[in-house]
Amino acid sequence: MTNEGQLPMMKNMLNSALKSGIPMYLFHCYILESQQDAATYGTQQFRSITTRKLQVIRDNMLLDDTILWVDNDIMFFENCLGDILRRGGSFVMQDDLWSACTGFFLARTTSMSVMLLNKAIRWLIEQNNTSLNDQHAFNAVRKLSWGTTVTLLPQDEYPNGKVYFEEDRKSKAKMVHSNYLATTAEKVDRFKQMGLWNDSDEGFNLANKYSI
Repeated sequence: MTNEGQLPMMKNMLNSALKSGIPMYLFHCYILESQQDAATYGTQQFRSITTRKLQVIRDNMLLDDTILWVDNDIMFFENCLGDILRRGGSFVMQDDLWSACTGFFLARTTSMSVMLLNKAIRWLIEQNNTSLNDQHAFNAVRKLSWGTTVTLLPQDEYPNGKVYFEEDRKSKAKMVHSNYLATTAEKVDRFKQMGLWNDSDEGFNLANKYSI
């Protein structure tokens, strides 16, 4: 899911997937028509966008038995779909060091996993705290839910921004999630400095796109 402000980063992610051999017809890109600017982490705008994100994930779970959510600040180095799919669990999620990461995860549709997403959506809407987002919501209600299991992906193979860029654990990485920065501009600059940037339309033109 993207808005105009994050569209170049989505294109960069899709181009990395195309280069890695991931079939582009699998991507369903949702574009927020009412949001023009990239949101800064910890703001009301960011919280609003991540609430919508959980709703999009939940709606897609109702359409398919397995989905993989991919945030825009992801760079693929190889086609890792088979590796992720072979791992068990209701949710197979990147390890974000402090919690399971809702920026990159596989979800298997069951009544219990859909219920967990619905609880997370309600929890986030009910909180009067702009510092909270979808990841806080998922991990808060996960502790109170039964009937779902969460499997964490290996940190070295599916690193976040801290592991990959700051700790320099790169040799086994199948992808990188460029988080642990507050703004989209900072993430774009880091991708560019590392030679991990291509915002051409090639991959974007091959993906499914919807305006929401």
